Amino acid sequence: MLWVIRVKFNINNIPTGIYTNPEVASIGLTEDEARKKYDIVVGRFNFVGNGRALTSAITKGFVKVIADSRYGQILGVHIFGPSAVEMINEAAVLMEMEITVYEVGQIIHGHPTYSEALVEACLDCIGKSIYIPRA
Repeated sequence: MLWVIRVKFNINNIPTGIYTNPEVASIGLTEDEARKKYDIVVGRFNFVGNGRALTSAITKGFVKVIADSRYGQILGVHIFGPSAVEMINEAAVLMEMEITVYEVGQIIHGHPTYSEALVEACLDCIGKSIYIPRA
């Protein structure tokens, strides 16, 4: 007997990655696409402020998170830097499970790790990144 399993998924939640140096990875909407459909906030975090990047002397790059300004739903994540293709998988889980930028800040990550940059970019969306000075 042949079993057919139907799975629903959001076509925007398919991660892509390019193994260049530095790596590039993306999932979801771009900033321009999101602005056309939503009222958004954008959080950014540069790897120069990331402990793992500093210890490996690979500080070129950034993480950008695009989120809905009202609910904090993550609409897109774009990473340019070390381990970007590995990191985008966490973003895929966050988006598929509809985790908000508020909730990401409550997830404990190992330190120092590159993936902390994703957390800090999410926290920057709501002005809570501890590594980004506020005026």
